[in-house]
Amino acid sequence: MSRGPVRRPTQADIARLAGVSQATVSLVLNERDDVRISPTTRERVLAAIREWGYVANASARSLAGGQNKIIGVYTFEPVFPTTSVDFYFPFLLGMEQAAAELGYDLLMFTSVGGERQLFRDGATRLSLADGALLLGRDPNVEEVERLRDTGYPFVYVGHREVSGAPVSYVAADYAGATRQLTERLFELGHRRVAYARIGDGDAQPSRDREKGFRRAMPAGEARRLTGPVWTLDSADDVPGLLAEIRHGGITAVVAEQVLLAEELLACAQGHEMAVPDDLSIVVLGDSTGARRTDTPWTGLVVPREQMGRRATHLLVRLLETPEPDARRENVECPLMPGATVAPPRREQ
Repeated sequence: MSRGPVRRPTQADIARLAGVSQATVSLVLNERDDVRISPTTRERVLAAIREWGYVANASARSLAGGQNKIIGVYTFEPVFPTTSVDFYFPFLLGMEQAAAELGYDLLMFTSVGGERQLFRDGATRLSLADGALLLGRDPNVEEVERLRDTGYPFVYVGHREVSGAPVSYVAADYAGATRQLTERLFELGHRRVAYARIGDGDAQPSRDREKGFRRAMPAGEARRLTGPVWTLDSADDVPGLLAEIRHGGITAVVAEQVLLAEELLACAQGHEMAVPDDLSIVVLGDSTGARRTDTPWTGLVVPREQMGRRATHLLVRLLETPEPDARRENVECPLMPGATVAPPRREQ
């Protein structure tokens, strides 16, 4: 059974727990230098804040509805480096469009130096906004769980599993799209199909994609025909992967990353193997590190803009009509017909 959000502690609660006045709590939170507070008292207040997950409400709520009509956006990785442009921009575009339609402003949050943190000295600046959209490929899950336990409203953009009560999220339906693409290979006559990726196979998007691959079932058959799942340390391992493909009679590969597909294509061509005649390649939309060749890949499109829009709509719905249970939505991934898949040239 899922657990609804608990009541967020107030400054008065923290003052009572720390045995100080509410004014003292306010002075500690605002880091006032013109009023002397003993280190012992300050630490007692901060300890109560940390223990009870107090979220400072640093801005006065508007009289109508008790909201600022502001949505926070927090990313666990930097947004603006050029290497992140293709990943984050569509999300932000969808969020901005939806927020404007719904009458909300967006407020971007970043951490100052070092590791990105939602909480600092027991508090979070996200409280400047009515609620927040969180996204990132490598989040601090403990902080996400802590934010959930404060009762602060947020929606994660992407599939996010946590310990304890679930959190609300909007995710791409990687499993469904990967299964469709793999079954398409079976329809074309492939009987030895493998899955390959570079890097961490434990990341949630990678697990979702692999799940879809393993669930694929040829029409009219009672057994699955999917082959091995390979996880490479780097693109340098692609020649060894190609050797395994040739040795195992694999005629089609489902590649998680565009970069892997690019390297596999180049390596295959170097061994006089034609794509798709000798080897079909499906790409599952992860563009990390891709060189952007002109190859018309067959695969899926990550619906980042639509995910940003849906997550914004979900958050506003939760703000305006609070619900006790977490909400989880999946966005369908469009499929690209491309030109890198064909029937196998011969039975292997």
